[in-house]
Amino acid sequence: MLDKKTLGQYPGMSGMNALVVGSSRGIGRSIAVGLANAGAAVVGVARSSDALDELDDEIREGGGQFLGLTQDLGEADAIDEWVDEAWRWRGSIDCLVNAAGVTNRSTALEVTTAEWDQLFDLNLRGAFFLMQALGKRMLASDGGTIVNIASLSGVVSDGAQAVYSASKAAMIRMTSVLANQWAPQIRLNCVSPGWVETEMTSNFLAVDSNRSAILECTPLQRVAAPTEMVGSVLFLLSDMSSFMTGQNLVVDGGWTS
Repeated sequence: MLDKKTLGQYPGMSGMNALVVGSSRGIGRSIAVGLANAGAAVVGVARSSDALDELDDEIREGGGQFLGLTQDLGEADAIDEWVDEAWRWRGSIDCLVNAAGVTNRSTALEVTTAEWDQLFDLNLRGAFFLMQALGKRMLASDGGTIVNIASLSGVVSDGAQAVYSASKAAMIRMTSVLANQWAPQIRLNCVSPGWVETEMTSNFLAVDSNRSAILECTPLQRVAAPTEMVGSVLFLLSDMSSFMTGQNLVVDGGWTS
């Protein structure tokens, strides 16, 4: 992972207020820590209060500021209320990272309507209403930046199942449409990771044939660590990408090269 000294050099991050959804584990947790190390005050949102408490301890031990909110992005009716709480904490939210997500392993012939609804509720419906709630506030104030964590699966067929891939493709398109509608006050971009070693992928990657198939398609010949997504996200949130909006930055070890 980028060290704290390097992260602290990201322009515009010191003194910023960031909201990271899905911050209890994996990519979202690494991004929350990375933002704190770069000088941002972080609101972390996740379903696990214990995980948020651990994240709180880590960020505060490093000298950062953190507010944990135990919420479920799938419960869209409650989003506006806790976004308001996050906004009031320090008087604004300057940037949002939407890293919450779930997957499934059911094939297209096996997937149920309940699985479809659960996956789209969190991966897409909740993400939209979160951006709606925060977008209203950003557009009425000083603007902001949003990064949605999509996936290589939304770009190419990479072994993920159809429903998950469809939700991430929709997120990429939704981001580009909102970027066009909310410019110039708000910049929105996506980061699409390739295969990353997380709790969500661990069972799949534990099967030797699955891992081998992925490595064969990845020129860097390995899967990523969650911390390797931090630099791309901070780049898109910071002034280093001030002329970028509506883009999908694919971080895949060369899969799409």
